[in-house]
Formats: sequence, structure tokens, C-alpha cells
Amino acid sequence: MTQQVVLSALEERFLTFAYPGDVLNVRVISDKKDYCRGAIDEIVSSKVKRIKDVCPSFTQCGGCNWLDIDYSLQKELKTSIVKEIFYGHEELVSDMVGSPEQFAYRNKVYFPVAQVAGKINYGLFKASSHSVISAKDCVLVPEVFKDIAQSICDYLVAAKETVYNERTRKGNIRHIGVRVNKSGDLVVTLVCKKRKLAFTNMLVKTLRENFPKIVGIIQNINKSDSNKIVGDEEKILFGEDFFYDEIGTKKYKINYRSFFQVNRAMTEVIYNEMSQDLSQGSRLFDAYSGVGSIGIFLAEQTKSVLCVENNRFAVKDARINAELNKCENMEFLCSDVEAIFGDVLNKYKLDTIIFDPPRKGLDDSIRGLVIGSRIKKILYLSCNPTTQVRDVKDFIKSGFEIKKIIPYDMFPNTYHIENYIVLERK
Repeated sequence: MTQQVVLSALEERFLTFAYPGDVLNVRVISDKKDYCRGAIDEIVSSKVKRIKDVCPSFTQCGGCNWLDIDYSLQKELKTSIVKEIFYGHEELVSDMVGSPEQFAYRNKVYFPVAQVAGKINYGLFKASSHSVISAKDCVLVPEVFKDIAQSICDYLVAAKETVYNERTRKGNIRHIGVRVNKSGDLVVTLVCKKRKLAFTNMLVKTLRENFPKIVGIIQNINKSDSNKIVGDEEKILFGEDFFYDEIGTKKYKINYRSFFQVNRAMTEVIYNEMSQDLSQGSRLFDAYSGVGSIGIFLAEQTKSVLCVENNRFAVKDARINAELNKCENMEFLCSDVEAIFGDVLNKYKLDTIIFDPPRKGLDDSIRGLVIGSRIKKILYLSCNPTTQVRDVKDFIKSGFEIKKIIPYDMFPNTYHIENYIVLERK
């Protein structure tokens, strides 16, 4: 059934390609207790000027939902969303800080691979599915990523390699991964179901000749039938499984498996803001620390930095990164944050904590332990303001107060928001 609706700022999040003020004929797809999802049959009227012909896959792909509107409006809408999420504290919300780069800003991608009628293509997953659609016109990744992926697909056809099928669980090739650093060096990953990969010498020769900035080619073996991308086994086909990258004046070793923010330019802006909020001589706890990028960036201002991360590859790189940057006041622990959080707070004299957790936010136990600790200041960076506000409300109830809220556009042309909050104990 088609219904005519006028959208508010919150409702737009449940109707793709629609914006506040739109009058639309909408077909309801699913009607839940607290929300409904729909599809647009017709735009009756709109105050928003839509940009046309931005990408052939735009309406199918779930990668860049806001590519059809002006960037200034994207920032305005994201600011309004954060203000609604933090209702009652909206006066503390700064205007969205825009990204220095709006296109080709991603420094990492994993393209799923599909085979149709004998032809092998790289692409991206269609929204809310695991069907692969073309990524040849994707504007969020550098052109060289697509060129490398196409070259690998051509090789796969010539080598008569098979592509993994999630439904039948047969085939070999699963994903093509590419990472790039500030200097343009590239690490390429081919994720396979099996160890056997045909004509690898030909693959390496072709990639090295056509893309001289490649410093590493890795075959990753993922034997599982799950949806996870990277497996536990690997073979280095050429070079190294890492490169060095930079944020500001700091240098970082990045393993191809390790998490690193995908928008390098925006990351530096955020870290500089954190630096201003960190008191000189702080005893800092960097939870969910990854390769140590935040802690190392801030280490000169601190008396000590304790980093906790559960990815052993990231922790290994973090220790090397501390040595690279001559950070002698840092300690690294490899563990789930939740497993050792209480012991850490009891053992170490910490006064400031940085949170940069997964989208699910902080565990209940983490919030309770912070509330009962000697922590005086929290610097909380989140890719999901909805779970962040839940956590922040608990901190406020226990005597913390918000000093600032700054939304950052880490992911231009999408609805995603990176939100930064500073809390201090009263």
C-alpha cells in the first residue's frame, strides 16, 4: 500500500534516499512496533536539490547513501541528528566538522568477488544483502584500488580460478583487499577459501609491473563458512604484510589485518582536538587502542599511557610503533578490554581514559567500573552516537558533566557520524 508522508529529521533514517521536508508517496516494506521501513514510489515535492547521475550503482549500493545531496547539507543534517540524539545537551553540540576530502578518502577496502556467466567481477554488497554489484564507478575509493581489483579479476579468469559461493560454499576466491598509506604505498590481499592458488607467480609479476607502488601481496586463507572477511592463515606472495603510515608527525606500522581509521586526513583533525583536551602530565588509559595510534599521538603530553587491545597483530605493531616514535612511557596489554578493565583500574593510577569502542558501545560493567574509579576525564570517540549517548547518560548520572560534543564527518556521502565527547568529573 502506498502512503503519502512528510518526513521529519528523525524519520529520514528509516527511509533511504529521503530527506527532511520531503513529501513522498511511500510503500511500507516492514512495520515494526517502534519504527517502519519503506521505499519511495514518488517524490511529490522536496526542498532538497538532488544531484543526479552521481554513480550508476547509487540506489542499489549501501555504501554512500547521501551521495545525491550537497555536502553542506550533509553536514547540516548530521549536526541536527547529533543534536536530536543528545536532546537536553544540544547547546553543547558544535557544527559538524567537515572532512578535508569528500571523495576517494578511504585508505582501505575489501571488495567481494562474484562470478556471473563465466565473468569474474569485483564489487560491493548490494544494500541489505550479500549480492555483489559493480564498484567500477565507486567514488569513495582511490582509482588505483579499482585498477588493481580489475587486474586481479583478469588474472583469475586467465588462471581459471573459481569464486567462492556463500550459498553452495564452493569455490575459492572471496575478497580482494587493498590498503594505501600517505606516501601511496600499497598492500594487496587476496582472500581465498583454499591454500592452493593457481599461477601465483603470474599474479605477482603482473601486479608488480603494472603497480610499482605495491610493497606487499598477501594470500589470506579463510576456510570458514561464516561472513567474516579475513581468516587466520596467510602466505606472503611478495614483499611484506605491512607498511608504514603517518598521522601528523607520528609514524605507524600497519599490518594488513589491523584496524586503522579509513579517513586519514579527518583522523589527524580529531587527534589534534584530543591533544588540546588532554591535560599535561596525565596518566592515560587508551582502551580499544588498535595499533596505538591515539596513545602514541598523545604520549608526549602524558606521564604514562596504558593501551589495551584484543587483536594480537595490532598489539605487536603498537609496541613497534611506540619504539618508532620513541615513546618510552607506554605499556601494551593484549586482552579484551572487558576482561581486565577492573584489574587495570585497581593496579594503575590512571586519571584520564580514551574510549574508541566498536559500534555496540561500552559494556555495562565498563561504565560501572569507570563510575567507581578515580578517572577524572573521559575522551569518548564513537562511530555510533546512539550507543554513545546511552553510555554518556550513565556517566552524567554518576557525577560527570559534558564539556564538549563535536561531530566529525569521517565518512562523507554516507549517513555515518564520528562523534567526540569530553566528560569531566564534577
